[in-house]
This record gives sequence, structure tokens and C-alpha cells, in this order.
Amino acid sequence: MYQIFVVEDELLIRQSIRNIIENMQGPYSLCGEASDGEMALSMMQDLMPDIVLTDIRMPFLDGFELIRHAKAMMPWLKIAIISGYGDFESAQKAISLGVDQYLLKPIRPPELTKAIEDIARRIDADKQQRQSAGGYNDDEVQHALRQHFMQQMLYGGLHTSTLLEKAHVLKLDVVKPCYQPVLFFFGHEEMDWRLLQNAVRSLMDRLGNPLYFFSEASMLTVLLDGRDQDSLSENVYQFIAILRHELKEICPIITTVVGHAVQRLSAVCQAYRTAADLLRKVSDVSAGQVVDASDAAQIAAQIIELGDPFGAQFHQKLQQTASADVPALVDEALGGADGNRFNSTLMRYYALIDLLKMTALLIVKSRPELDMKDVATQLSTEYDVMAASGNMPAFRQAAIDLLQRSVALREENLSSMKYSHVISKAEKYVAENYCDPNISLISVAKYVGLSAAHFSTVFSQTVGHSFINYLTGMRIERAKELLTTTNMKLSSIAMEIGYNEPNYFSHVFRKLEGITPKEYRIRTQGDQ
Repeated sequence: MYQIFVVEDELLIRQSIRNIIENMQGPYSLCGEASDGEMALSMMQDLMPDIVLTDIRMPFLDGFELIRHAKAMMPWLKIAIISGYGDFESAQKAISLGVDQYLLKPIRPPELTKAIEDIARRIDADKQQRQSAGGYNDDEVQHALRQHFMQQMLYGGLHTSTLLEKAHVLKLDVVKPCYQPVLFFFGHEEMDWRLLQNAVRSLMDRLGNPLYFFSEASMLTVLLDGRDQDSLSENVYQFIAILRHELKEICPIITTVVGHAVQRLSAVCQAYRTAADLLRKVSDVSAGQVVDASDAAQIAAQIIELGDPFGAQFHQKLQQTASADVPALVDEALGGADGNRFNSTLMRYYALIDLLKMTALLIVKSRPELDMKDVATQLSTEYDVMAASGNMPAFRQAAIDLLQRSVALREENLSSMKYSHVISKAEKYVAENYCDPNISLISVAKYVGLSAAHFSTVFSQTVGHSFINYLTGMRIERAKELLTTTNMKLSSIAMEIGYNEPNYFSHVFRKLEGITPKEYRIRTQGDQ
């Protein structure tokens, strides 16, 4: 299916383009539309379209700026400009930006249909070329040397001066303010590994050849860099989104670990080792997810085959303990005859892991539909187990907090805890501002203090669907309420829920509910 996004500030023209796309025969789908470039960029980052049809002259962000930013975030995009300006300067600028089609208004249905079909064929041709074993013109020796250099940097053993000398010979600019390794695990047993590696190589060529290395057939490491921590984080999550999109047909489940950011080339090796160890531990529990190595507690969730440092009697008492009595129960265990065992940092670490396992068991006992490993992973993200093991006061407090959480959750639904404060803040903000037509992924991400790419990943993983779908769903639910309980005009309802244009509101409503707003009103009010 070719996902098409339309950007046009004139409602009638946008509606005409929408109708043409919806009447096309074949695997074509309108995934979204916007009336200006700024809104479009926010939505496209979430929807990840294949084809964009855009005007040039638009408010806030014109078509050329939209194309430039969109291509940087989504290099696979195919672009068709639909403009009323046929001057040489505009056409020349479009060519420089890599635009695939330049169509003049007024656009006729056969002309637009043919342009979209031509672009679709080009997408197919590009995929075939990327997946072709012999479709590359790179110098194989240079490629092999780059791979070997990356291997030496990741595995260590060479002095920084030696690495810099090798980089100079290979004409690699590796002196950067900060670095961050990102590891990808492709765990599909029946995968065509040669096809995967060819697709990765083609993608790296198009993304400016970042350093990468397949340490195993199923594990890829990419070294990204940035001018500062914020820009590096943004680049990392954009890169992850691009790679996962480009390889989704070859490998739909890609587990990703974002390593620690470091400021020295010599520190890349240790950051890689830590991330690789974490990836091996989370590849089963968090398959298909993006895990950040800074959440060291993720490691703890994997270690569930431990002994019983607190003892069976402690477990039995806990079954009947209220939340307020947990501190006394913990102090009893620490002050008892066997309490001296917790003088060891290692034992405190194991004890917290045991509590993590025990808490997960308690929750799953009350909620049998939950998976214990998933619960343990979610709980572990709330606590820095390694840091809490460092001294007795921190250990005691972590144990109390963890146990009180388990007791409190016995009768409650277990929701995703990772980034829970961020998601809660975002959900509250959306609930209070969803009627604002200017609310977007970018504005909400800024409000909660994350980059747009990072927030998009965190939100979709935690909530279970994309931000755009979440916002749209909230708006449509409110629309259904207004359609059922009031006699407001459709145009007024559209404005009430954040859509400036009734026709677009009707299009979205029909897409989600299968009927028009008018039909929904007749059906629901007729049942009353």
C-alpha cells in the first residue's frame, strides 16, 4: 500500500485531490492531509507516508521548506509539487530538492493519477535496486576497510591516536563533540540475511554513510554523532525511525538499544559493550521495542532466576500486609538474625531483583492476563536497582517503595510505567487542548520536554498507537458525543473539536467510523 499525504492550503483543491486519490484503482491510500507546511511536517513524522503531494505557496512553512525538512527526516519520500507557478526558478529549485513530479494547476484527474502511478513504479524500482545483490557501485575495498575500522573502534584495543591515523587514511571525519552507538537486533530466524545487509548498505549510502558494523548476522551497530547532546538525541531517534521504516518489509520486528552518549572516541568501546549486553538481555522481553541504555533497570528485569534472600516467611507475611505496614516488615527483615546478609552490595542487588520478581508475581496473580516478564520490565524502569544497591538507606527505601507499589497495584490495572510521568503530562495536555487546531506532535513534545522523534517513539510504545491516532480518536469521540446529544451544525462541531474545515472532519470521521457524521447522527438519535 502506497501511503499518500496531501498538503494544500486551498480547501476546494485539497478536496479535489482527495477525491482523485480515493477513486484510484490499486494499492493507494490517503493517510493524511494538512493546510500548511508546519502542520504537515508534524503529522508526516508520525504517519510516515511514501508519497507527498504539496503546494509551494502556503502559510507558516512553504512547500520548499517542507520538502527540505521532510526529506531530511524521511529520505525515502517521493514528492510531487502541484503549483500554480510554472516559472523556471521554482522548477529549478524543485529539481535541486529532488522533487519527482512538478504538476501545474488546475490539475486534471488523469494527470494526477498518472503522476502517482509513475511515482509508485519508481518506489518499486528503488526497492528492487536496493535489494539487488549487484546494484552497488561502491568500491568494495573501501567499504571493507570502513567496516574493519568500525570493528576495531567497537571492540577496543587500539589507542586513540592510532584510530585517528586510520581514520585519516580512510578520509573519515571522526572527531566529533559526542558519539552514541545504536544497536539493532533482527531476530527473524527465516530472514534472508544477504538481502537485509544489502538493504542496510543502500540505506547507509543514502544517509551519508554513517559508520556501521554487523557484529553478528542479526545485530547491527551504527555510530551516530552530534554537535551536542540534544541534537544527537534528535538525530538518533530520527535515524531509528528511518531505519525501521525502510526495513519493515524485510524485518517487521527490530529490537533497538540506544547506547550511552560519550564525548571521547576512546569511550565508544565501553558504550558499545554495555549496549550489546543490554540488547542480548532485552531482545526476548522487549522484542520490537526501543530501549535506552540509560534505563539501567531494564537489565534487572531479565534476572528472575535468583535465590530467595528474604526467605519464604517474608513472602507469606507480605501476602497479608497493607501498604502502611510495609516499612515495618522490611525493617523486621533487615534487623533480624539474617539481616547481616544485606551488608553485601551484591546481596542487596540480588535482593532488589528478588523483590522485583516477587512484585511481578503478585501483580500477575491478581491480573492473570498479564505476562510476568512484561510486568517485571515495566516495574524495573521505575527504579535504579544498581544505584539503590550501593548503600543500606537507599536499598531500604527502594525495597519499601517497590513493595508498596506491588501492594497498591493488587487491585488496580497495571499500566505502562516507563515514562509514565511524561505520558500522563502529555495526555492531560491533549485532553485540555485537543480542540486547538494548532496542537501537534511537535507542540506536545516541546511541552513535555522531549524531542519530537523521541516523544513519538515513547508515546507509541507506551500508549499502543501513534500520537496522531490518539489525538484523532479523542476528537472523534467528542464529535460522536456532540452528534448524539446536540443539534449543532457539522461545521460547528468540526470547529469545536479542532478541525477548521467540515469536509476534512467528515473525511476523518468516515474513515474511522465507516459512515458520515450525518449518517451517525441519524442512526444514534433515531435509537433514542
